[in-house]
Amino acid sequence: MGRKPSIDKAGLLEAAEHIIRTRGAGALSFDAIAKAAGVSKGGVQSAFGSKEELLTALYEYLDSGYEERFNAAKAAGACAVDAYVDAATAAENAVNQRIASLSLAMTQEPESRECLRKWYAEGFPDLSSATPQGRQEILRLCALEGALMLRSMNLLPLQEGDWDQVFTDLRA
Repeated sequence: MGRKPSIDKAGLLEAAEHIIRTRGAGALSFDAIAKAAGVSKGGVQSAFGSKEELLTALYEYLDSGYEERFNAAKAAGACAVDAYVDAATAAENAVNQRIASLSLAMTQEPESRECLRKWYAEGFPDLSSATPQGRQEILRLCALEGALMLRSMNLLPLQEGDWDQVFTDLRA
């Protein structure tokens, strides 16, 4: 009896990212990943279980240190937005660019958009526009997300030092 081949989750996640970037989030399926990675569809399903679990794993794979940075900032007393700004701006530029472009591609498909909505709702449950402080937090969150998207797509042609200053200002 031969040994059952193991599934390389990193390879599956790379294939998933490639599909989303090149064909859009609507093209992402267990079947498409299986074909791209040269494994069975059942192997992909057993590795992730659901599309939502796949997308969660993909974000974690792209920035495995995010949760640790976010939780450390929260433990130090930061609100969720401050912790997110700290965690996101501490990531490598290439990581943020990959995550930003992946997130943008995912917004094109309703199922994936719902996954992102859930992530924001769970990550920022106390955001409220009812107070000036709450509106400032929302503004900082929007500014960070906008800056990450503009940078990842090179829509605002700033030099690296200029982008570094933008992110430093967002942390302040």
